[in-house]
Amino acid sequence: MKLLFEAIVLFVIGAIVLSVAIIGGEEPLVQEHGELRCEGTGAIVITIDGKDYGVNGMAGARYPPIQVIWNKATVPEANFERLVARGLTLCDW
Repeated sequence: MKLLFEAIVLFVIGAIVLSVAIIGGEEPLVQEHGELRCEGTGAIVITIDGKDYGVNGMAGARYPPIQVIWNKATVPEANFERLVARGLTLCDW
């Protein structure tokens, strides 16, 4: 019961912080640059703000997809095909 209460409190605090940021005219911070790398035989991974995200399906099993933080709403100019192409050159494909 205590764990449920703490989870609810954290959710409410997060909602308040997000509301203040939106009402205050601040947009959520989205990093538009990252470090791209190839792992193994073709898993393309990008590191943004110290967190790893999968760019292609081969990396999807080990990392959350990049679309979690980069999508048409947050970064309209995001070009995932270009990221995959660059990543595959890192993999020597």
